[in-house]
Amino acid sequence: MSLLYQSKAMLHVIEQAKRYARSSATVLIEGESGTGKELIARLIHDTSERKPEPLVRVNCTSLSDGLFESELFGHERGAFTGAVVERQGRIDAAGRGTLFLDEVGELSLRLQPKLLRVLEEAEFERVGSQQCRPMQARVVAATNRSLSEDVAKCKFRLDLYHRLNVLPLTLPALRERREDIPLLAQHFVVCFRKESGIPVKGLAPQTMRLLSEYHWPGNVRQLRNVIHRACVLATDELVRVDESSLHAELGCNDFSLPSALDVLPLRDIERHVILNRIEAHGGNKSAAARALGVTSRTLRNKLVEYRRLGDVG
Repeated sequence: MSLLYQSKAMLHVIEQAKRYARSSATVLIEGESGTGKELIARLIHDTSERKPEPLVRVNCTSLSDGLFESELFGHERGAFTGAVVERQGRIDAAGRGTLFLDEVGELSLRLQPKLLRVLEEAEFERVGSQQCRPMQARVVAATNRSLSEDVAKCKFRLDLYHRLNVLPLTLPALRERREDIPLLAQHFVVCFRKESGIPVKGLAPQTMRLLSEYHWPGNVRQLRNVIHRACVLATDELVRVDESSLHAELGCNDFSLPSALDVLPLRDIERHVILNRIEAHGGNKSAAARALGVTSRTLRNKLVEYRRLGDVG
């Protein structure tokens, strides 16, 4: 995995993750959307003695209050209307492997105590059962939010934060480690060539320069999507800017940042890019999200935040 990176920041994260793999303590991975948090969770699992066991991912954004216990703990037959068969929960499925709680910051305040209890007592009960079952899996959690800030705003429980944040890891944004962009870009070219038989071998120097200078609000996920589209559109063995629509895709024309933004905080620059991309797509937020390389949910959350702070009308 380290072959994909040459920045000191990411090499440090990888070495730290490998050290964490020797422990069974809970890991909390923080980083922007698209930085590769699940990849690091996989690295921790694969480097540990738990590798032969499953790594089970739980998307916390999809867990409603009503589904949480059944999804995580499982349920007995007849536990509620519609429970016609016994169901194994994600904790049982993980066994002695790794339970990856993705976007744990999205759990509601009502659900957080239930997760805290499981982490503290290392046991749980299936819905409809009074029998305690041991939790043997190691927990790795990830979030694109700052949980410490959410704690200060009373949006996340302090006790749960401390229980999760035993071994912290922070992934830097792609714009903070530009030296990794050429390696990642070429890696994605090779991957798509193998997967789809696309006859592209690499990127023209001008294309690589363009990629290296872009600010990548969607991080590695956005870079991967951009490379995929560029490879599909390429007409020879090298991806060239004029043939792949990269100028329009990466905002090198209408979306380029005014020089006045150079002195602004990163948050203000991000807001400028997001709002301009939405405007450029005629207000179509789904299209803007795809162009930014983020999910519609992430874009929606950003707009809600901007409205709350009075940054947009």
